[in-house]
Amino acid sequence: MRAASPRALLRAFRDMALVDREDENCGIVDDIEYREEQPGIWSVTALLVGPGAWQRRRPRWLTGILPGRRCVRVDAADIASTTNQVRLLKRGDELGLARVEHRLLRAWRKVPPIES
Repeated sequence: MRAASPRALLRAFRDMALVDREDENCGIVDDIEYREEQPGIWSVTALLVGPGAWQRRRPRWLTGILPGRRCVRVDAADIASTTNQVRLLKRGDELGLARVEHRLLRAWRKVPPIES
């Protein structure tokens, strides 16, 4: 995607849902990397996902409370399309996305049901 300013790119991508090629939710876009292709024309080079990506946006006092500094970089070449969500060409686990969510889901499935 291209835009006239980095702010326009940021507004377009930040907080968009990420969906992999198997229609699995992989998180949301927390930040982007961009470059100026030509004077006045900016393009996205990568999407940044995870607490490490939004760490600079949160207040300093909150940084100590919320754990995690992991940041996953998804290259622009791995983006299939963008509409109301960002669709990826690869599976989320291939890109290192949603690791914690998958770990929690596996642990939850192992917990026996509560009998009443």
